[in-house]
Amino acid sequence: MNKMKIRVLIGFFLCTGIINAFGQDTLSSFSLSQCLKIGLKNNISVVKAQMDIEKNNYKLKEVKSNGLPQVDGFGSFQDNLQLPVTPMPGDLIVMMNPGNKDIAAQYAGKTLLVPMGIKYNTSGGIKVSQLLYSQTYLTSIDLTKLQNDLGNLSYAKAQETLIYDLSKLYFIAQVTDKQKTLIQDNLNRLEKTLGITQTLLDNGMIRSVDNDRIKIARENLMTQYSNTDALYKQQLDLIKYNMALPPDQKIHLTDSVEMTVIQPTDTTFGNDFSNRTDMKLLEKQKELTLVNKKMINQEYLPTLAASGQFYYYGMRNKFDYFDFGSKGNNWYGSASIGLNLSIPIFDGFSKKAKASQALIEYNKACITEDNTKKYFSIEYENNLRNLTTNRLNVERQKQNVDLAEKVYDVTSQRYHEGVASMSDLLTDETNLSTAQSSYLNALYNLKTAELEILKSTGNLNSLTTK
Repeated sequence: MNKMKIRVLIGFFLCTGIINAFGQDTLSSFSLSQCLKIGLKNNISVVKAQMDIEKNNYKLKEVKSNGLPQVDGFGSFQDNLQLPVTPMPGDLIVMMNPGNKDIAAQYAGKTLLVPMGIKYNTSGGIKVSQLLYSQTYLTSIDLTKLQNDLGNLSYAKAQETLIYDLSKLYFIAQVTDKQKTLIQDNLNRLEKTLGITQTLLDNGMIRSVDNDRIKIARENLMTQYSNTDALYKQQLDLIKYNMALPPDQKIHLTDSVEMTVIQPTDTTFGNDFSNRTDMKLLEKQKELTLVNKKMINQEYLPTLAASGQFYYYGMRNKFDYFDFGSKGNNWYGSASIGLNLSIPIFDGFSKKAKASQALIEYNKACITEDNTKKYFSIEYENNLRNLTTNRLNVERQKQNVDLAEKVYDVTSQRYHEGVASMSDLLTDETNLSTAQSSYLNALYNLKTAELEILKSTGNLNSLTTK
């Protein structure tokens, strides 16, 4: 029975080790939309923008709290170490004691210095105030709500920025991965050619220098592949960083760089920029300046508040506050309620100056909005032209790659037949590599142009569902 238990435990630990090892080496596959969704949830910039929204909500509660009852407790204790004195005529004491010759002899015609006050003074209670009417308070709530709207738009802007940046990273990584594939294909061709040239060299049919040239070309391609592979891993690390994934997690990108972001026949995009977050921000900022000016003008209106307080106080010449059994150890209560009305009359034209500044800020916001619309319109037209141009470039460069491959294959065959020279073969190999690089650049430029169109029209979020 003990042997059986030992076998079960050994099997359990072995299986656990295998599962853990498998989990560490497992690739996590991500499409573009999956990368974006994870990034929007975990990226530090987006998370911080979301925290700002939560902070703004508390700010609104803070402003609203000014309209709720304000209750404060208060207390004081004062020990008059040396009581102040007041001069008093001695004749007053004589008048208070008529017929007393001793008092008259002692105080008549003299000035006495009499201590005034009580040595110990203590008080404690509560006071309550309630704002009844203040137009600036009501407008300040509207102003804070607008600031919250700005915070929400800033959050949306942070999301769009992440979508744009992460999408570019995704596409450039896929371009780099495709470049690795093309380099590997070229290496395979050279390896095949090298095998043939080595046979020809062994049979004394070619010079050794021709075989060496193929080896040099192969080494150059192997170096290029190593550099490209290192670059690809760096790009994957950046993608993981933007997604807030662990650095040691292995990922695989499933979407091809040839994926269509915008259909050539798509007519849903136009030069209406109302959906663009940048325009919404400008409109909200303009509205904010207008409400700010309104609140400054409302400072001319009166404010009304109610107040009340209730407290106890005690005065002693001896510190016997807690000697409740002694005579005269009394506390005295006091209570009051009232209304406080504040009417602004003259402030040296301060409010007028602030209102004029707010009006200038509003006019500046209007000018900025109009100018931005014009810029966005020009930017959109340029992006459309770039999109069309890059689509044509991709088609042309793809045809050029096909043609370069065909020429290389023909030259390679002719070289093996002894018709073409080694120089012709290496030249065509270089031309093929150049055509492939141009094709990859055209592909990346097309993806960038498509992203710019989505950015211009405020439709970057559509990438999260593709």
